[in-house]
Amino acid sequence: MFGRFWIHGVAAVLALCAGVAIALYLETGRMEVPAFDIGGPFTMTDQNGRNITKQDLDQTAVALFAGFTHCPDVCPTTLLRLSNLLEQLGGDAENIRVVLVSVDPERDTPQVLKSYLAAFGGDFTAMTGTPEQLKTFAKAYRLFYEKSGNGSDYTMNHSAGVYLFGKGGAFQSTLDQHETDDVALRKLKMLAGA
Repeated sequence: MFGRFWIHGVAAVLALCAGVAIALYLETGRMEVPAFDIGGPFTMTDQNGRNITKQDLDQTAVALFAGFTHCPDVCPTTLLRLSNLLEQLGGDAENIRVVLVSVDPERDTPQVLKSYLAAFGGDFTAMTGTPEQLKTFAKAYRLFYEKSGNGSDYTMNHSAGVYLFGKGGAFQSTLDQHETDDVALRKLKMLAGA
């Protein structure tokens, strides 16, 4: 008798636990997932010598990446790829602003950035600033960079991905240099329509 009561008791407790677990699972499915917190206020200088802020970038969707003009491969390759992808997007490309954030404020003046961007044929934006401005920006936007080497031949190690932000500044996704162009185009089409 006691054994049967014990078995029914254990079964009731297990059923109760299962019911609570299912209820929590279903409730969790209805909870909003918080947006990835990336971005924040900043003031930098664009390639035309004008101040540029987060409010300026928030006016349109943005494809943002860190780089520098003395970069031997990743930066020019990224700019060329973005230029080609935007060309394939056609009219939707007008809804996306490509932004290069220089991680080398020592050499990348607005004039140098303007000349550099001209080689890629796109209507791109470049930003530079003081070392302190760059540090603030990199922290808010979760960009990695560090100087490597000494003298005038130093290089910069930096994040290589492209960060995608919707109009209004919400982080959407990234483009990775190893993704196929088809995947990247789908992401950019979604970004242009956001």
